[in-house]
Amino acid sequence: MKNGKRIEEKIINFVKKYDLVKKNQKILIALSGGPDSVFALNFFRKFQKKYQIQISAIHINHQLRGKESDEDQLFCRKLCERLNIDFYSQLVNVKEYSEKEKKSIEEAARELRYKSLNKVAGEIKADKIVTAHNKNDNAETILLNLFKGTGIAGLKGIPISRENLIRPILIVTRDEVLEYLHLHNLEYRIDSSNENTDFERNYIRNKIIPLIKEKINPALENTIFHNSEIIRSTQANLKLFVGELIKEYVTVNKDITEINLQVVKKYGHEILGDLLLEISNKYFPKTFNFLDIEKVRNLISKQTGKSEFITSNIEVFRERNSLVLKKTGKNIFEPIILKVGVHISIGKLKFSIKKADKVNLSFNKNNKIEYISADDLSDKFILRKWEPGDKFIPLGLNHFKKISDFLSEEKIHSFQKKSQLVLLNNERIIYVVGKRIDNRVKITEDTKEIYALCLN
Repeated sequence: MKNGKRIEEKIINFVKKYDLVKKNQKILIALSGGPDSVFALNFFRKFQKKYQIQISAIHINHQLRGKESDEDQLFCRKLCERLNIDFYSQLVNVKEYSEKEKKSIEEAARELRYKSLNKVAGEIKADKIVTAHNKNDNAETILLNLFKGTGIAGLKGIPISRENLIRPILIVTRDEVLEYLHLHNLEYRIDSSNENTDFERNYIRNKIIPLIKEKINPALENTIFHNSEIIRSTQANLKLFVGELIKEYVTVNKDITEINLQVVKKYGHEILGDLLLEISNKYFPKTFNFLDIEKVRNLISKQTGKSEFITSNIEVFRERNSLVLKKTGKNIFEPIILKVGVHISIGKLKFSIKKADKVNLSFNKNNKIEYISADDLSDKFILRKWEPGDKFIPLGLNHFKKISDFLSEEKIHSFQKKSQLVLLNNERIIYVVGKRIDNRVKITEDTKEIYALCLN
């Protein structure tokens, strides 16, 4: 039984080191019926008085193995009855969710599992949820992340704790768990799908890791765990540093995120990857991948106005001194035919054309109202986005200028250029909305009729 005591001491010290469990907490244990979760359940049952906690268990039936799944649930319920532990169960349809959300079976099962865990934890007011991941799971996760190119964050491995989730047996290997169960004659269930190497994790577990342990490092799980602890500490410090850089060099305004390129000049191109990963975790629905980061890095060497699309319909623009990340979504704008006296709303923009009295004109400097001569205009106007090749004669000039050149000279950001509107009459641009009217419609002493172009 010495080995059993040693294994228990490892977990007790691990729980203490990371302050995973506190006195009087209510702990909900995720119980699949497999060796790891049965071990975790028995460990906390044995040391319940030491920690002065309440424990309960939950089983998630994924309905993936027919009768075998139902037998797992029955086993868990009977085990909890025998140990006098409150038991809860949840039924989830992984296959249906996988097809609906277009996700792999593994990913769908994981999402539904954690949704169910948090749901029941909330209902019973549990303080912590225990999931029984071990050192082998950690090694598999790190290798999987390494092969998929998740960067340094993925090499941290499985988090020891995150919000209300704790993983107290992450310090022991699968062999230690099995040894303990054997020493104490504890029964458990075997998931037959763990042998299916069509699943990525199973392939790493059953094919790749055994070869590495045989040919290179028999203590692979321990080595990877120690490295992951070092990386976790390093990454925590890096996260703090990058957080300070974000405060200094990144501006966030609703769906626009702007990175001042002074950060690259000062700290080098290498910092951009860590900066983008932290920005994506903080402000965007999905973490940027390696390809996204390379696209953004390459954009720095391109001319102002160039852009790239990356994950989650985000367009990144190269500006003069910055990179701008903008959530694109659906941004289709069809030309609108306008009549004098009609008000229209386009998102937050409100626009109207009104007749004005030449005697009572009120000029201001904020471009909210522009007055134009209506003498040579028809009563039909068209409002649309500007197009390549569009040109007009800006007020104060006597020659044509391309809209693209005009916007650049006005120092309009590239991402804003795309949505710039122009107003046409008689097939010619008479107003770059919010910026400048055409010189040909300026008011003169001979002007008889005037229109007010109003922005709100």
